[in-house]
Amino acid sequence: MSLKSRLQGSEPVCGLFCSTPAPLTVELIAAAGYDFVIVDLEHTLIGGETLAAMLLAARASSIAALVRVAAPHQVLQVLDAGAEGIVFPRIRSAEAAREAVRLSHFAPAGERGLNATWHSRYGRDDLVTVLDGVRDQTLVVAMIEDRDGLEQAEAIAAVEGVDVLLEGAADLSQSFGLPWQTRDPEVRAAVARIHNAARRHGKTFCALPRAPEDFHAWRWDAVRMFVLGDDRGIARRAMVSHLAQHRIQDSAQ
Repeated sequence: MSLKSRLQGSEPVCGLFCSTPAPLTVELIAAAGYDFVIVDLEHTLIGGETLAAMLLAARASSIAALVRVAAPHQVLQVLDAGAEGIVFPRIRSAEAAREAVRLSHFAPAGERGLNATWHSRYGRDDLVTVLDGVRDQTLVVAMIEDRDGLEQAEAIAAVEGVDVLLEGAADLSQSFGLPWQTRDPEVRAAVARIHNAARRHGKTFCALPRAPEDFHAWRWDAVRMFVLGDDRGIARRAMVSHLAQHRIQDSAQ
């Protein structure tokens, strides 16, 4: 079942940003039990061949893979390589949201170029039938992460073809002059505004909880899609904890 289909249910789906340029990292995220991974091209230098291998690892590991792009020209290549959807950073207007949909979908919803890719086993399968399946599975995720986007949240959420609104509290905090203060009341109110816009227009809201209590609060409010951090930060914290345990044991001897 595609991630887009799973979002129609009531069970939560949880994922991670993946910034480490390695297929093995995708496999580890899948083995840990996450439902999806967002390979991040915006803040990394992950190259095309590595990305293709990471998307192949996702398919082999049965984990949904989205990609956060850094530029519009990457969208077609990333989708052809097997991503289930695109995360578009810094969406600030309905016009930008419509452009995201246009880039992500085949006609009539968009203008994505046609090609025989792995989706059709390189032309072995009926191409028209494949188009219908791809159309039903492709997710368009709009990130709102600054004041301009926040002011246009209702208009962005109203765009047909946008499936998910993803909050970007870190950059929102910077936009408010409160860098990294993601739990400041003003920033939290902005995130709630994005959530409400998504709900009013029947779109999925994706939260990035910064603490366990945030996750539980969002679940109480029926949010079902979560990005639970970045692989690098989680790995660092796990290694710090692991080292601390051994240092404690050594000092006790």
